[in-house]
Amino acid sequence: MKKTLLTLIALVMLAPQAFAKDKPTKIAFFVSDLSNVFHQAQYAEAKKYAKEKYGAEVFAFDGKSDGATMTANIDQVVAQGMNAATLHIWDAEAAKPGVLAALKKNIVMTAFFSPTADTGIPTARSDEATVSFAMGAEMAKQWKAANPGKPIVMVQLGWPNHTEVNSGRTAPFVKGVLSVAPSAKNLGCQDASKGPDAAKQIVLDLVTQHPEVNLIYSEASNLTVGTMAALTQAGRGVFKDGKPVTEIVASVDFDEVEYKSIYNPGSSLKLSMGLPPVETARGRIDLIMDIKAGKVARTTQPGKEFFYKAYTVSYWTMGKAEARTWLKTQFGADVP
Repeated sequence: MKKTLLTLIALVMLAPQAFAKDKPTKIAFFVSDLSNVFHQAQYAEAKKYAKEKYGAEVFAFDGKSDGATMTANIDQVVAQGMNAATLHIWDAEAAKPGVLAALKKNIVMTAFFSPTADTGIPTARSDEATVSFAMGAEMAKQWKAANPGKPIVMVQLGWPNHTEVNSGRTAPFVKGVLSVAPSAKNLGCQDASKGPDAAKQIVLDLVTQHPEVNLIYSEASNLTVGTMAALTQAGRGVFKDGKPVTEIVASVDFDEVEYKSIYNPGSSLKLSMGLPPVETARGRIDLIMDIKAGKVARTTQPGKEFFYKAYTVSYWTMGKAEARTWLKTQFGADVP
């Protein structure tokens, strides 16, 4: 009788633990701005893929394009009972205490886009630098061919104080331009971190103060909305017979909206970095589950980086049909 009672007590004590093991893994999926089409598609794919392959649940943590919000969201990883997180944050040092606290609670922590200080957690990144360099070089080449007598004057709109944006977008773009036009003038990276309205005002001011500007790198698709609106308002933003007249614009986060402009012979938006939400989302989820399975270390010093392909979408080098197929595969978008 005593042995039977002890067995029953043991089963009762073990039952909650067994149930906990059967619970699906809860993953916090950070995005810098959920209003961005790329991040919307990335989150949707992550949610679907994690459920189908791992039986895991994915929850969006929207940074709202604000560094403080992204940092505050890290505390919610623990508060909301997440088992893992893939972070997309802008202030690595501010994020560090929250990451370390989560690691102490045995939560799997990874980063996307930016390494998180010296926490040692793995980082998933896109190969943005290669694409930015290629776009800068192509823009310079095309401008020189169409306007041989007009010197190149370039500018970038984005996040001048963000290390990874600078290393993946701003700096390699400038190098790409200079590789073709060594004497090109650079007006620098303008702070458009407040979004499309800020980008619009910056461009309106630029074309007034520097009407000679002719190569513009708008470093996110939401910023490009403001950039193109400003150029249109200023009577610019046009091509003639598929050739640049006033400027060439490049963007990031190629989507179906940009597709229409890039392959419109009359628009000056002619290139964009294609960040594939499908492969990126799956990679971020796989990295978490590989850590959970013991295939990848939770932390190392320095932290390991895992790179994913980015695409150069160009009016001159990627055919319209190929771009259409890419959008269908990555976003499920049907475009004419």
